[in-house]
Amino acid sequence: MFRYASAPRLRLVAVAACLTATVVVTAPTAGATPAAVQGTKSVQLQWASAWPADPPFHSGVLTVGGVYTCTEPAGTSVAVSFNALQVVPLAMPSGSGTLPCGPGVIDAPWELVGFPNADVHSGWTNVLLTFDGQGLPPQEFTA
Repeated sequence: MFRYASAPRLRLVAVAACLTATVVVTAPTAGATPAAVQGTKSVQLQWASAWPADPPFHSGVLTVGGVYTCTEPAGTSVAVSFNALQVVPLAMPSGSGTLPCGPGVIDAPWELVGFPNADVHSGWTNVLLTFDGQGLPPQEFTA
């Protein structure tokens, strides 16, 4: 009988030890900030839109955008630029700018309007984005 009485107690002790270990592992320490939140920089290019040129009246522009995260200290910024390629007819629009950073800048929408270009048109567009000095793989859009 002693043997059967101790098995439930051992199970109870084992479960209690596991729960205690889980609480200790998952409980954050006082004043700790998750490392993923501090100093994170990321960008997603989601769309491109063309305002076609109408020579000789006005040049066209290509605008690109998406969402970005930059949790560097408030008052800092991150550089973003793009070069694009449009074919038939050939156009090579580009643009550059900066995006603000801060603790609350997480999945924030952004857009960058390119420099005026007399050859910009609607259609297939290949965009090469540079964010914080790092080039991203090219993405294709119908602008």
